[in-house]
Amino acid sequence: MVMTEHPDVVDRVNKESYERKDILKHYESIDLLSDPERTLLEKLLPLIKDKKLLDIGIGAGRTTKFLLEISKDYTGIDYSLGFVELVRKKYKESDIRHCDARDLRIFSDNTFDLILFSFNGIDYVIHEDRIKVLKEIHRVLKPGGFFIFSTHNRDCKQFNKLPWDEKTPLTFSYLKSCLYSLYYLPRHLKMRKYQRHMAEYAIINDNAHGYSLLTYYISIEEQIKQLESLGFEYIEAYDMEAVPVNNTSSSSWVYYLARK
Repeated sequence: MVMTEHPDVVDRVNKESYERKDILKHYESIDLLSDPERTLLEKLLPLIKDKKLLDIGIGAGRTTKFLLEISKDYTGIDYSLGFVELVRKKYKESDIRHCDARDLRIFSDNTFDLILFSFNGIDYVIHEDRIKVLKEIHRVLKPGGFFIFSTHNRDCKQFNKLPWDEKTPLTFSYLKSCLYSLYYLPRHLKMRKYQRHMAEYAIINDNAHGYSLLTYYISIEEQIKQLESLGFEYIEAYDMEAVPVNNTSSSSWVYYLARK
């Protein structure tokens, strides 16, 4: 088991990355819903149309325009001030706030009908803070309200591996991946000392944004247990193709729909 020497290092490293101009620009270029997001929002549409929506981790506003089509009673938050300022310029009439999901005290209990936390945004805090986030989401969600989020899957075949650790055909894509990882290998080796490998989850330095993040990974089985322990019910899991999955999947990300 490898532990971080300073628990706040995960938050510091990830926050610094998400304030970088190149990362802001990267997310600004993404303007589509994922297949699971589209599937789940369409499924819930009759129940959330014109209801109160909270969008957590809005990034550059990728999901904002789609949720505004569902309801004008929309609030978007992000802990990166750079992202918040960007989205405020794009959606001047919308309620966009600089806020950390670990502390949603600006919202009363039982406020929202739907809460969306997309693009694995929940994966960039330590385990103890993840529990705080989920408790806060449960608190501000109305009874019967819905929570959609995605997270990294600990059971995916690429988990904690460099490209050359896998038996992969020699293709251009594979070679490109190897060169990318070689270029950032010094950073990765430096970041590995901050990794955690616990029974129920892991925090590792994966290849996202040039190996600059410390990312939380959890299996479907453990994620469902985590949600149930905090009071969420009727939990469904979907792979990246929006196909329902049970307690195992090789999908890199898993999307969850839960209800309070």
